[in-house]
Amino acid sequence: MKKIITHVNPDLDAVCSVWLLKRFLLGWQEAEIDFVRADDKQIEKENENIVYVDVGLGKLDHHQTNKHISASKLCWDYIQEIRRGESVNELNSQAIERLVMVVTEVDNARYLSWPEAEDDRYQFYLHNLIDGWRELPLNDMEVVEEGFKMLDTVLLNLKNRIKSEEELEKATIFKTKWGKGVGVETGNKQFLYFAIIVGYQISLIKNPKNGGVRIHAQPDSRVDLTAIYHQVKKLDPQSDWFLHASKKMLLNSASVAKMKPTKLSLKEIIEVLKNV
Repeated sequence: MKKIITHVNPDLDAVCSVWLLKRFLLGWQEAEIDFVRADDKQIEKENENIVYVDVGLGKLDHHQTNKHISASKLCWDYIQEIRRGESVNELNSQAIERLVMVVTEVDNARYLSWPEAEDDRYQFYLHNLIDGWRELPLNDMEVVEEGFKMLDTVLLNLKNRIKSEEELEKATIFKTKWGKGVGVETGNKQFLYFAIIVGYQISLIKNPKNGGVRIHAQPDSRVDLTAIYHQVKKLDPQSDWFLHASKKMLLNSASVAKMKPTKLSLKEIIEVLKNV
C-alpha cells in the first residue's frame, strides 16, 4: 500500500501537496494519508511506496532551502518528471501551474503584501479558511478532506478562467451607448465575470447547448437593461426573461429556475444592445 505522509496540523501547502499526488500521480490515487511531527525520526523511512511532503527534508520538502519555493511546487515538478512523455491535458496543466504559483506565494508569506490583505473579504481566501479549520475541533484528516474539495473547485475555476481568456479572443465586440460590450457563444459563465473585470461595460453569453442567454453589466455603471428586456420580450414573446432589480443583469437561463430559452441568435441580441 502506498502512503503519503505530511506534517500534523497541515497548512495550505501541505494539503495542496497531498492533493496533487493523489489527483495527478498515476498509481497514487488510493494512497493512504498519514501525519507526523516535524521532529519524528520515522521520516528516514521514505521509499518507492512512502513519500513525505512538506516535512522530512526529503525531495518533496523545501524547508532546507531559502529559495522562493513550496512543497506544492516540488510535488508538481516531480509529477511532471514522472509523467514525462505521456499525453497531458494542456488546460489542466496550465490551471495547476497557476494554482501552485499562488500556493507558493502564500507559503512564502507574499500574501501579506497583496492589496486586499487588510479587507474583511480576505478572510474568505482558502489559506485563511484552512488556518481557521486548524483552530476548529477538526482532526488533520478532516482538514485535508475539506481542503481537497476546495482545491478541486479552485482548479475548476482556474480552467474556466483560462477558457474565458481564450474565448475573449474570438468574441464579438460591439458598441453601446454605455460603452463597449462583448458577446460569445459558450456555456462558460466565468466569461461573463471575466469580461466585466477586464473592462467591458456589458458581457453576453449564449449557451450553444440549450440556447439560454445571460447578460451582465458593470455593477457601478449607468447601464440600465430595462429597455433591452422589453425589446427581447417583444421580439421573442414565448421566451422567459428575468430582469434583476439592479437592472444590471438580464437572464434567459438560470440554474435555480426552469426558463424557456430564446430563439434569438447571439447576433440578433447584440443588435438590440447596440441600437436600444
